[in-house]
Amino acid sequence: GRIAHAYLFAGPRGTGKTTTARILAKSLNCANRTEGGEPCNVCPQCIGVNEGSSLDVIELDAASHNKVEDIREIRVNVGTVASVQGNKRVYILDEAHMLSRAAANALLKTLEEPPDHVHFVLATTEPYKLLDTVRSRTQRFDFHPVPIADLVTHLARISDEEAFKAQPEALATIARHAEGSVRDAMSLLEQIAALGDGVVDVSGVRDALGAVSDDTFVRLADAIADQDARLGLELVASVASSGLDLRKFVGDAMSFFRGVFLTIYTRNVEEIVDVPSDHLDTWRQVAARLQPSQVVHALDQMSEALVQLRDGREERLVTELLVIRITKPETSVDPSALAARIDWIEERVRRGTQSTNAASSAPARADEARADEAARPRAGHASRPSQPETSSRAASQSVPTAEVTPAPSGFDSAAPHAPVPTVVRDGTEPFEAVPATESSVDHAGVGAREAMSLPVDEPEAASPLSTMDQSAVAAKWPALVDRVRQAVGPRRFAILREAKPAAVDGGVLGLLIPSHLTFHIEALEADEALRMIVGTAASDILGGGVEIAYIAQESGRSVTPIQEEVVLDKDNLVEADDADAADMIIEEFGAEVVDDDDVKRP
Repeated sequence: GRIAHAYLFAGPRGTGKTTTARILAKSLNCANRTEGGEPCNVCPQCIGVNEGSSLDVIELDAASHNKVEDIREIRVNVGTVASVQGNKRVYILDEAHMLSRAAANALLKTLEEPPDHVHFVLATTEPYKLLDTVRSRTQRFDFHPVPIADLVTHLARISDEEAFKAQPEALATIARHAEGSVRDAMSLLEQIAALGDGVVDVSGVRDALGAVSDDTFVRLADAIADQDARLGLELVASVASSGLDLRKFVGDAMSFFRGVFLTIYTRNVEEIVDVPSDHLDTWRQVAARLQPSQVVHALDQMSEALVQLRDGREERLVTELLVIRITKPETSVDPSALAARIDWIEERVRRGTQSTNAASSAPARADEARADEAARPRAGHASRPSQPETSSRAASQSVPTAEVTPAPSGFDSAAPHAPVPTVVRDGTEPFEAVPATESSVDHAGVGAREAMSLPVDEPEAASPLSTMDQSAVAAKWPALVDRVRQAVGPRRFAILREAKPAAVDGGVLGLLIPSHLTFHIEALEADEALRMIVGTAASDILGGGVEIAYIAQESGRSVTPIQEEVVLDKDNLVEADDADAADMIIEEFGAEVVDDDDVKRP
C-alpha cells in the first residue's frame, strides 16, 4: 500500500510505539522485504536498525530536542542529506508532545511537504498536547494496553527462553501491576529474576513491588463492615512497620475496592476487568459483606487521600485519617458517608429483626405477654409503638397556637419573647411528631448508645410524662441544654442552638425552631439519633418519658412573657424633660461640651 509521509503513534507507555516505528523503518529499507511488507531481519539494513547503528533511522527525544534550533537542524538535514544504506530516511520523534509551540510550528512545513525519501514518525503518550495543525498533517494510530492474559503468555515465553523458574501466579501479578505495559512487565520480570537468582515467585514479586496481599484488603473490608476503626489502624501500622509505601498501599486498596464496586453493579465483571478467577471470587465475597454505599464511600475517601499523598502530605497521618473515615462514616460530612451510615443502620435493623423473630417464634402466651411488657419503651425513648396511631396526630397539636407562653432562652442565646408557634410541615400540612426508633441510634455515637443501653429485662420503666407547663420546663431547661451539649458535642449541637422549649402536652415536648431556619428544621427531622438523645435527656431531667417534636415557629408575633408582668409605680416616673440626656452622657463619660466654632475643620 501507499506509505504516508508522517505518522502519529499515540498510546500509554510501554505499548510498542517506538518499537513499531523501528519495525516500520526496517520495512521501508529492507532489501528482502516480503510481499506483505515484513522485514527479513538478516539484511544489513535490518541488522543496522536492530543494533541501533543505522544511519538512515534517526531517533530523537523531543523532551531534550524541543527548541526551534533543533527543529531547524532537522529541516536542514531533511533537505540536504540523502539516505545512506537504504532507500528511505526515517525520523522518529519520541515524546513529541514535549515540543515547544515554536518548535512545532517550525516543523509544520517539513511535515506537510517532506522530500520523497523522508518519513516522520511522532510517538507520544499525550496526543492532545500536540498542536491541531501537527495532528492534521499525520496519520494517527492508537496503541492500547496489552490484555493481561496476552502479557502473561508473553512473560511465560520469555521465562522459558531465559530458563527462569516462574510461578504462573507471580507472572499474573507482574502483568496486573504493569497495567498493560509490556516494557514495564519485562523490566519487572528481569529485576525479580535477578534478585531471586532466576526464581520468580509471588513473595519475590510482592517484595519487589512493595505490595500487600489481598488478605490485607479483605481484613480492611471486615473493618469497614464492622465499623472497627481499631482493626483498620492496626493494618496501617502493620503496613508502615513493614517499610512499604503507604501511597502504594492506598492505590492498591483503591484498585481492590474498585473490583468490589464493579462486582456489585455488574453481572459479568470479567468482561470489564481482566483478572484471574480467584480474584473475582474474593471480590464477590467482599461484595456480599459490604453495603454498596460503603464501597462508594471508601472509594471517594481513597481518591481524596491519594491526592493528598501526591501533594507530599504526612503519609501515615493521611492514611490513618482515611481508615477512620471509611470505618466510621459519622466522622465524614459528605453525602456518601451519610448513605453508608444509613445502609449500616438498616443492615443492623434487618439482622436484629431476624434474630428477634427467630427467638420469639414459639413462646407460650405468658412468655409473649412478658416479652411485650419488656419491649415497652423506657422513659426517654421517643418510640412508643403501643400507642394508637392518633398519638402522633395528637403530638402535632400538643402545643396550642394561641395559648402557649413563650419559651425561655434558646440553647445558646437569650430570647425573652417567643412568637406564636405554628406547627408546619412542608409549608402547609401540620407536622406530626415522628418518633425515633431504637435502630436509629445504633450508629449515633456514644451519647445515643448510652441512651439506648438499658437492658430489656429491667424491672420497670419510668412512666410517661403527660403534661408539664412551660414555666416548669423552662426551670429545668439549662440542665437539659448542658446534658445534650455534652452528649453530642459542639459541632452537632449547632443545629439546636435556636431551639426553645414549649410545654409538655400529651407526652410530647415541643421544641420551637424559627420557621426561617429551614436548614435547621430539615437537618433535625433527618437526624433521628439526635432526636433520641434529646428525648432521653429530657425524660431523665423532666422526670418522665416524653417524645420530641420539632415545631416551626412563625416570626413577627409575640406572646406574653413567662415572668410575671412588672407593675410600674407611677410615683417613681420622671418626666422626660427633667432627665437631660446630655447631662447623663457628660456625667457618665466625663465628656466636655465644645462649642461648634471651636472645632477645627479639616
